[in-house]
Amino acid sequence: MMSIMNMRFLGLMALIALLAGCASGPVYRAAEKPGDYGYRDTMLTSQHYRVSFSGDDGTARETVDNFAMFRAAQVALSHGYDRFRVVSQQTSPITETTDYGPSAAVGYGWGYPFWGTGIGYSTGSVSRTRYETVLQIQIGPDVPKEGPDVYDALQIKQNLAAEVAAQQR
Repeated sequence: MMSIMNMRFLGLMALIALLAGCASGPVYRAAEKPGDYGYRDTMLTSQHYRVSFSGDDGTARETVDNFAMFRAAQVALSHGYDRFRVVSQQTSPITETTDYGPSAAVGYGWGYPFWGTGIGYSTGSVSRTRYETVLQIQIGPDVPKEGPDVYDALQIKQNLAAEVAAQQR
């Protein structure tokens, strides 16, 4: 027969696993709303787009840069072009601070064979930094065949596909 302590431990482990599953999601996805992580693209002219990728606070800067390039390649290919030119690129840190204090709590708990009371007081905040890369790209027949800022869209997509797939947690 399983003891009450063992049952509580298993219940706690199941709760932790459930919460961990809820907290994670695909990293590479369309941003659902402004300020959310994921990609966005905006048509500026028929040949110019703004493509951005904003990572969550656990996404490395290099990954954010790569995902923006991956999305730029998708945009070019979806419009029937095999290459694109990066007109400008900017990667910026976004720091968000959450203020948690001051707060106070009083509580009690019991469970055979233990019981207790407690008082807590907290002041403080938590800062998290994430990154966003914004690309201005050009697609279309006016993009040169070669150049320092010209990329083969299919090659970019193939080279980064494994990284995108690996980040779909």
